[in-house]
Amino acid sequence: MGTTWLNESKYAWLGLGSLWIIGFISALTRFIMAYFQVQISEDLGISRGFISMAWSTNLLIAALCAPLGGWLVDRYGPKKIMLASAIMSTVGTGTVVFGHDSLLFFIGYGVISGFVGIGSTTTYMLMFKWFQHHRAKATALLASASSVGLAISTPIFVSSSWLTWKDAFLASFVLGIIVTLPVIWFGIKAAASPNKANSQDAELQPVTKETQPEAENPPFKRAARHVPIFIVVSLALFTCGFNMGTVEMNLVAIHQLANVTPSMIALSMSVLGVLEITGSLLFGYLLDRLNKLVMMSILYGIRVLGFAFLFLHVGWSPLLFAIAFGITYLSAIPGGLLIVNESANGKGRQTGFLLLFHQGGGILGALIGGLSFDYFHNYQVLIGVDVAICLLMTLSYFFLYTTRKRRPLVHVVSASV
Repeated sequence: MGTTWLNESKYAWLGLGSLWIIGFISALTRFIMAYFQVQISEDLGISRGFISMAWSTNLLIAALCAPLGGWLVDRYGPKKIMLASAIMSTVGTGTVVFGHDSLLFFIGYGVISGFVGIGSTTTYMLMFKWFQHHRAKATALLASASSVGLAISTPIFVSSSWLTWKDAFLASFVLGIIVTLPVIWFGIKAAASPNKANSQDAELQPVTKETQPEAENPPFKRAARHVPIFIVVSLALFTCGFNMGTVEMNLVAIHQLANVTPSMIALSMSVLGVLEITGSLLFGYLLDRLNKLVMMSILYGIRVLGFAFLFLHVGWSPLLFAIAFGITYLSAIPGGLLIVNESANGKGRQTGFLLLFHQGGGILGALIGGLSFDYFHNYQVLIGVDVAICLLMTLSYFFLYTTRKRRPLVHVVSASV
């Protein structure tokens, strides 16, 4: 095995760096849909419900592609699937950039970019393969890339009023060609090439029913033996997706409807990005050391408070929500997948199936947001649903902990290397 740092292969950290760069660039698309929804609606002459439909179509296709992508990763490896996903993203962004039409916007963003979902499992599977002792911290560091991108993009575009959503899409398109594709081609290859390291790590695993060949012990049969955990995590990922559909698609519009000043919106978005970084590192550190079920119950409890502040629309609601939601934003998915992975030792198909629930929640969250505005001219129903389902998951994770506290989740791989 290659040289190690903190008991991990050097290739793991090189790969993490490559994935971080890719995640940083992908934050641009996230920023565009969060900040420029009103401008896109006015420029293309479309309703917010139409934009929500494009967003939901994107998530639907991505959701359907997630299990397929997991199967492709298991069969062909993550690098080829990541390249295919990045190409789809670039083609979709280019269609929007050079289309300047509502139909092409829907096709480029809603349809073509949705096929990026085939790569949704790749980063998690790479993290689980590369890291044996610091998985939560590694996934937290990777998740911070998007937050750093959001924190940097927001003040640049807000302070430069001449920059539009078209400029942001163009920047994403160009960076995808000159940075993302080369980084995947060279960075992931360099990081994942030493198969000996993976084989040696595999030798450390005890031969159990959970580590038998896939033909003898399929992932879904392993999951069936851990039904309570699998169900709770699936519902939690659905809830997380619903939350993200609310925030990514409607947060700025919610603030604008509440007559929040542009400066306060910009400040809250920057705080959201910064707190996402802080929260992901904090939860990553704690998830490696404390009971994961307890930590996830705390995470969703904090989200309940955040959405409650957003529902009340008090003077400091934008900042209070940014702090509460930002701390938890990036840890719900890695935390849930770590719980299932350590409980059932899942493969790519299982991860893709779980991400299907997350995408489904995002679809519903985006749709309800757009429809609630078109029919009720507010987002209170949407926010109220967020409060209710986050409360349900807080109680579900805690209940799961109380029923399994004498059987704590442990790593399948031995901690002694």
